[in-house]
Amino acid sequence: MKISRADIATSLALPSLVSAAALTADMQYADHAAVVEFLTAIAAGKLSFVSFAKKWPQPLSWGAAAAAAAFTQAGITGAVGGMPAVYAWLVAVVAASAARGVYRHTVRHDQIKLDQETLKLQTQHVRLQMAHHQLVQKTTPEPVQAGPDLTGRNPEETRLRTVVHELFAAELLGCRVERTTTGWTAVLDLPVNLDRAKLRTAWPKVAGGMGVAGEFVLADGAFTNQLIARFIDGDPLQAVVPYVRATAARFTDPVLLGVDRFLNPVWLDLAYNHTLVAGSSKFGKSTLVRSIVVQLADRPDTVLYGIDLKPGAPELTPMAPLLQDVAATAEQAHALLDWLKQELGERGEILAKAGDQEWDPAKHGRPAIWVIEDELAELVRQGDAGPWKKNPASKKQESLLALMRFAGMHFLSATQQPSRKVFGGTTDARGNYANRLSTRMNDRDHRRFIFGTTPGWEPGELDQPGKFLLQSPDHQQPQPYKGMWLTGPEFAAEVARIGATTVRAPVGKRLILPVPGATNQDKVKAALMKYGNCTRRELEAATGLGEKQVLDAARALGPDVERCADTQTWRIVPSEAWEAQAVASR
Repeated sequence: MKISRADIATSLALPSLVSAAALTADMQYADHAAVVEFLTAIAAGKLSFVSFAKKWPQPLSWGAAAAAAAFTQAGITGAVGGMPAVYAWLVAVVAASAARGVYRHTVRHDQIKLDQETLKLQTQHVRLQMAHHQLVQKTTPEPVQAGPDLTGRNPEETRLRTVVHELFAAELLGCRVERTTTGWTAVLDLPVNLDRAKLRTAWPKVAGGMGVAGEFVLADGAFTNQLIARFIDGDPLQAVVPYVRATAARFTDPVLLGVDRFLNPVWLDLAYNHTLVAGSSKFGKSTLVRSIVVQLADRPDTVLYGIDLKPGAPELTPMAPLLQDVAATAEQAHALLDWLKQELGERGEILAKAGDQEWDPAKHGRPAIWVIEDELAELVRQGDAGPWKKNPASKKQESLLALMRFAGMHFLSATQQPSRKVFGGTTDARGNYANRLSTRMNDRDHRRFIFGTTPGWEPGELDQPGKFLLQSPDHQQPQPYKGMWLTGPEFAAEVARIGATTVRAPVGKRLILPVPGATNQDKVKAALMKYGNCTRRELEAATGLGEKQVLDAARALGPDVERCADTQTWRIVPSEAWEAQAVASR
């Protein structure tokens, strides 16, 4: 128990005050004071007893005890006189101090013993707790370690999480599967202990563990730890893709070819690129070319020419209203190639004066040009033989392929028989075709002349007409596509619609191809029926005759042929028979 300074002061001050009062009383009242002191001592003793019994404040209890002792001592010695009273005071003070000291020592000793017992009890409590913990550990079985949560929102998510965990002992941070029209797409968020390249390499095992019949297409996600897996259920390209009219305002706009395996539209940029279309007969090559041609012809800043050396030009004749002209003989093909070279030179001069590097019809005044070639192999066979051996068509073609793209002049070449000879005796010429398309090819060896030797480009594995492979600056992965099915009536309707608004090149600035004829008059007549009004120079180009020969033949055809003084051109005098014959010749 703690002893405060107030307790000590009370124990010393109270007897002093009592003794002082007793001394003063003795000096004045003598024996009468002794009686009062005895009575006071009895009262103080009773107060001390009650205070201790009822646990009143300690200063009151001990002060009352000290006062009782002092009054008792004062009462006994008071009758003696003044000095004995002083002696009584000293005895009372010493007695009170001694009693207080004994009490303090006793209380402090008890407190120390109590603290020691408390510490001992606390130590025993801690030991009991430790013993209880050890007992619980020994008697409680080890908890079963819970496995990872592999449950997804749907069966595909759950299966993917499970297979990845079984193969790589890794838990996917995220696995979101969404249904698509062709199957489903999963976005996988990979943990740090599973590298994306590693998962790509081992994906065949993952696909096998999934146990689904179909094809997976993998792509990198937006984050470095993301992999996108697209599952294709069955073959979405089995169905026919209907023709969709795709309008455009400029020649630089892409053309619509069809759809990919996810039924998304497939677009191809043709501007400033040559395009090669290959494929065996009856597998959709011609339909693919036709769908491209009608889109190009429908653009106001584009003109089309054609080369088709098969007898009767069967592929390009149906689209003749869309073309400025069609070269149907080797002689005409050479004339067209020579004209392209001349046009290239003129456009180069225009660009040089303007300080530009690429042709823009809106700025430079002449439309973009596409030359549709069918069949490229036939052009090489006929154009390299006979009188053209020293200046073969294949070499002219190769030179133009390498030079004329910047001038807005392009080739769209189709072939069934790709070979080294078709490309000028070397497959290097094939490299000038930035865009390469191929439908099914029955000769598997032909693939290397279209796509090179890179694995995966196998047009021989295409199993349906209309399916094709596409390689371009924007399409570098081998995958099948399906072209739009442009039926015969649809194609005829598009040719009629677009042909009605096709603008022909003006007189004096157009390509004039040689026309066949037995006599000079027949040649002039055939040229006028095909091209309409012609200048003398155009008739010379068409007939291969000199100036005098042309003028003599034209005058000999009068009065059915006359010279228009206003336009300085020769023309056929209109008549129903001549008009019908002219329409048939065109």
